[in-house]
Amino acid sequence: MCEKEDLNIGLVLQYQVAPKGTINADALVRHARDFGFRGVSIKDGDDSQVAALQDACQKYAIKFCQKRPAEKLIFPDVLAKLIAARLDDMNIYFEVKLNQDGSINSESEPAIETLRKWIDRFGHAYYESRADHEIKADEDNVHVFYNAIAKYQRYIFIHIPLEDSIELKHVPHVEEAAWIDTRNEVEFDQDGDHLHLKLNRKADSEKFSVYGLRLQLHRPEDDLGKTEY
Repeated sequence: MCEKEDLNIGLVLQYQVAPKGTINADALVRHARDFGFRGVSIKDGDDSQVAALQDACQKYAIKFCQKRPAEKLIFPDVLAKLIAARLDDMNIYFEVKLNQDGSINSESEPAIETLRKWIDRFGHAYYESRADHEIKADEDNVHVFYNAIAKYQRYIFIHIPLEDSIELKHVPHVEEAAWIDTRNEVEFDQDGDHLHLKLNRKADSEKFSVYGLRLQLHRPEDDLGKTEY
């Protein structure tokens, strides 16, 4: 297991080596890095393959992790599994099979491409997210996180289907709300600690099974007047 769940790692790609299979360690680590993973592990590799992968991880500044039980990187919904792991304060391991020549088995291609696109748009928020246990949503498909770096931000990840609106309770004063990927603002009304958000996504935006909102809360410095020089 990676050093007691360093949540800055977040996503680990675990390669399952085929019987008597070969690997190109550099290519595998670059592939993981380019698809948004911050950790790599290897299953069923021999000692020389494990050592080669460790060296490649050091070369490309990506974390080498010990193997562990992993989710198969195939459909159905890989994005729901991402959010579930974050809610449990866990990194998530996704496993792909390698062919005997070291290439990635084609069964994982659709899921890994979906994951790449999602991480490209929502990954920075995902890596910063930690489960928020104070704000509550009535809907089971709505999950709330706080930003571990900027504590005045909250992230709301919503699994499809997207309703016209959602309600949140126990929410501090919100200044702004926007979709994470497009930065388009979201209309909202707040009555005390109850927040009503209208989920108006544009029809031409990328289609995913999980979307994310960013809430910017009121900060003490927002009450300061403009500095004159």
